Amino acid sequence: MKLAYKVVLVNIAIAIAITAILLLADSGDFSGSGETAFAFGLVCLGLGLIDLFIGFILLLAGAAEWRNGFLLSGATLLLLSGISCGGGAAFA
Repeated sequence: MKLAYKVVLVNIAIAIAITAILLLADSGDFSGSGETAFAFGLVCLGLGLIDLFIGFILLLAGAAEWRNGFLLSGATLLLLSGISCGGGAAFA
């Protein structure tokens, strides 16, 4: 598997883990699936922006494989953010 795909999978797993930790830390206050989707969307938005920032820094540094991974990961997380926040806002 290419390094770029590994970076994408790790970042999506981190987003899922952070969302699960937030749901557990909030003592189950996220009662509906729409609120869970909204929380996942916000986590993906934050991580996606961070990944894009790291990708642009790596663009200047010249690390091609890592750059491609972080830019692809940022785009994927921002896409997931829009999908899940849009669905979470519709069902809330």
